[in-house]
Amino acid sequence: MQVRKETILNVFPGANEQHRLVLAQATTICGLEHLVLRQETHSSDVGWFVQSCVAIEPDQVAALKMTLSPNSLACNHSASVTPSMQRCRTASPKVLQFAEAASKQAS
Repeated sequence: MQVRKETILNVFPGANEQHRLVLAQATTICGLEHLVLRQETHSSDVGWFVQSCVAIEPDQVAALKMTLSPNSLACNHSASVTPSMQRCRTASPKVLQFAEAASKQAS
């Protein structure tokens, strides 16, 4: 992904002063916009550099927002529900005990 423009939305501190997580909005040379989550490390020789980067697609942003804010599930704005948001609403998380999980996998 070649970035034409980037706006840093937030910088989250890491486990120590040499690590951080950066949330940015990037616009590609094609004009597409993505949220980007970058794990960065600082070196005295080169400054901040990217360790890993994840581009979050527009449909994924809505689902991620719903995941991080469970109270938003109470609001039902059906006109603005994307397919990925619908999957999040209909999926019900289940916690299985280890023995039960093994027997479910075998069947």
